[in-house]
Amino acid sequence: MGKYIVSIGDSNKYEVEFPGSIDDFKNSSQIKELKEKATDFLKEKFPMGGFADIVPFHIEEAHGTTNYPKLDMTNISDMLKSATTQIGVEKFTDKLNLNAPFDKD
Repeated sequence: MGKYIVSIGDSNKYEVEFPGSIDDFKNSSQIKELKEKATDFLKEKFPMGGFADIVPFHIEEAHGTTNYPKLDMTNISDMLKSATTQIGVEKFTDKLNLNAPFDKD
């Protein structure tokens, strides 16, 4: 049984146990379902899209003992709220940068 660490962007990290390699885990139905939930949630908040590159999905192998919480349905909503905040900050920064060339010192 392998242990993997999952996060979206700069969200908290969560531990998932999976009986297979990291490549098997990345291609598993569990991860596909999580990505679908994340995409659906974010599309609802940001219907114009453009969030996939802002909030990347991270999966890594856990080395040794970890103290991360186990990923469950409660944590998924926390992870998605964090992703929503990150997108909001990024979009706000983009909007500020639009005016940067015209800013007077």
